[in-house]
Amino acid sequence: MKPITFLIIIACAGLLVGCATAPPTELINARQAYEHASAGQAAQLVPAELHKAQEALAIAEKAFQDDPKSFHTRDLAYVADRKAKMAEALATTVAENASTAKANKDYQATQTEIVKNTKEDLAAEQKARLAAENRTADAKVEAQRVKESTDAEAMRVKQQTDAAAETQRVKESTDAEARRVKELADAEARRLAEQKSRDTLIVLIKGKTVVLRGVNFDFNKATLTRDSEIILWRTYNAMVANPNVRVVITGHTDNVGGQKFNQDLSLKRAQTVKNWLVKKGIKSTRMRTVGRGLNEPVASNETEEGRAENRRMEFFVQ
Repeated sequence: MKPITFLIIIACAGLLVGCATAPPTELINARQAYEHASAGQAAQLVPAELHKAQEALAIAEKAFQDDPKSFHTRDLAYVADRKAKMAEALATTVAENASTAKANKDYQATQTEIVKNTKEDLAAEQKARLAAENRTADAKVEAQRVKESTDAEAMRVKQQTDAAAETQRVKESTDAEARRVKELADAEARRLAEQKSRDTLIVLIKGKTVVLRGVNFDFNKATLTRDSEIILWRTYNAMVANPNVRVVITGHTDNVGGQKFNQDLSLKRAQTVKNWLVKKGIKSTRMRTVGRGLNEPVASNETEEGRAENRRMEFFVQ
């Protein structure tokens, strides 16, 4: 039988026996205190203390049955009330201590987990830092390698550029020297040709016409080309060798241009040849100029070769 049931039976029995006498306040308080303690944590946490409170209440109940008006019953009821409340207070303390212990245990577990996580985080951070340092070192090595490679390539390109520039300079110098040598050779060749032309006589025969092949002029002008002097020197030598000879210098043109233009041009070219000989010392009275224009072609004007033949200077010996 449960203790609370036992006490209720005792109380009921007391009421039946002494229904005319009401229980004292102390006993009522003791009953309520025990009921409250039994309903709480005391039965599980401090069952021994709750049992003591039960026994004390049972003694108070018996005293009330024996002598309802006895002061001794009130004292016993007070003691039972105090023990019930003491049991409840102890249960609360034990519960609080248990909660505190659990909290401490949880705290310790939490701290342990934090320390563990902190160590792991520190280890991971250390590992990440080392990895970052390694990557930085590798990046520096790679950057140095790239720089050295770039510098080497830049040096190679510079050397090639310098070599190309030197090659170009040497080529330009060589070309300039070659041009200078060629100009000197051409000048010497012209000098020799002119000298030879002075030494080569054109035969002037009375009543014959000599065509001065090689005496040429700029296009549509009466200006002698430089090469024409070779033939003119020969003509000069012939005139010097035959001081009594008089000649008619006749100019001819092709059919490019109008009649009057070519007539005037052919006469001007004949006069240019006369002037050249006069400057070299031949008397002007020995020479007379005539312009025939396009009137007396010796070849077809339909081809460049034919037109070139028609553009000519003739010496007719009188």
